[in-house]
Amino acid sequence: MLLSFSVANFRSFREEQTLSLVASPRQPDHPDHLGAIPDDENRVLPVAVIYGANGAGKSNLVRAIAFLEGLVVRGTEPKKAIARRPFLLDATSAGQPTEFKIQFIEEGRVYVLGLKISDRAVLEEWLSIVRNGREIPVYERVTREDGQVVVEAGSVLSEDSWGNHAKVKAYTKVFALPNQLFLHAVSNSVQEQEQGPVIAGALRWFGSRLQIIHPSMPFSVLADLVAQDPTFTEFAGDFLRQIATGVDRLKVTTAEVDEKMLGAFGDGMSKLIADLPLGETTVFAGADGTQFIVEKAEGTKVLLRTVHSEHLTADGARVTLPFAEESDGTQRITNLLPALHSVRKEPAVYVIDEIDRSLHPLLAKGFVRAFLAACATKGGQLIFTTHEIAFLDLDLLRRDEIWFTDKKRAEGSTELYSLSDYKVRTDMKIDKAYLQGRFEAIPPIEAELPGWVVDIIQELRPKNATEEEPSA
Repeated sequence: MLLSFSVANFRSFREEQTLSLVASPRQPDHPDHLGAIPDDENRVLPVAVIYGANGAGKSNLVRAIAFLEGLVVRGTEPKKAIARRPFLLDATSAGQPTEFKIQFIEEGRVYVLGLKISDRAVLEEWLSIVRNGREIPVYERVTREDGQVVVEAGSVLSEDSWGNHAKVKAYTKVFALPNQLFLHAVSNSVQEQEQGPVIAGALRWFGSRLQIIHPSMPFSVLADLVAQDPTFTEFAGDFLRQIATGVDRLKVTTAEVDEKMLGAFGDGMSKLIADLPLGETTVFAGADGTQFIVEKAEGTKVLLRTVHSEHLTADGARVTLPFAEESDGTQRITNLLPALHSVRKEPAVYVIDEIDRSLHPLLAKGFVRAFLAACATKGGQLIFTTHEIAFLDLDLLRRDEIWFTDKKRAEGSTELYSLSDYKVRTDMKIDKAYLQGRFEAIPPIEAELPGWVVDIIQELRPKNATEEEPSA
């Protein structure tokens, strides 16, 4: 589970901002939401919803988490620049390092990974285990001004009580790429069974537990599940029938084709397939919007998969349609179903940007309720951005599970803060207070509107607005 994520000097984030899923001890609501943190009296939360005006930084927070994940899982090619995006709205930030710090739980251990990066190098990187409030170093790495990389093994790698990390400890003496994380280099150079339990756990969390879903995410995972997992296909069909999408079940057609045949999809397709590792998949859209999933097979063969939906007619006949012909809302909720199905079986952290995109408010809220119910038994987590005020409901979420992003007007940088920072009456209608600007994080549209429109907005606001005013 994710405990906290901090970012500084990345896109719209200038000063360090922190998203924390550690529960506030001052919030008594929803005690069933609280999960245990190893060797700690604090508790961890299963959900965080993030609000904010367009351009306030919600998606940039998701991008920051995804960027860090990419540095660990995919790395940076040798001698290539690190594709960071520093804060660019002042004269000094571009030349300053970007900083990340993430704290998470994996298999009973609390990890802390921190790093500072420039355009060309990982300047600092450290990994620690937290036990009884104390950080125990796994390793510390610096890149000197002359480009020399120095990695020092901590007590976790050196002491047998943490498991056999001899291969990783030896690798600290030979690692020398300034633009790659040491953690990524270990994943590429040391086999998993020889990484030792602590390092393997950290890599497992980034590679398997952390799942990021962007608004227009393609359906490669969906196709694989429908093709290979009958339990998911049954689960998805039941869910789509219950919410009255008209879809009775999903199916995938798989055809083996020669790589040369894919030339019909464009000149770049052959190169894309050639560069694809054996067994990996990629997704592209046909001229009609149909999503095709291509898997690299042996030799010049590739597997071409297409997702279809089946509908039942009044007389019981089945009609198969390309999934691209379903409504945007049906496609979006179906794209989210692998997350809900997975978290019912094993813990995972899902970060979803624009969870409500194309969804009816009741359906989006119902999905979050179902996810919370699954988290209660398996310890999963859901972090999502939204504009949908239906989630501003203290019967659904705790105050420390509701977050806001807002832009500092003068410099254009993002601030991140929680509803728990405010003193809020228990009977306050949080959704109305938010739209009235009580917690900021909304577009300042009234300043741009004609006076007669502002007068109408003021008339529509609740008469008791001043009585419900929260204080910071």
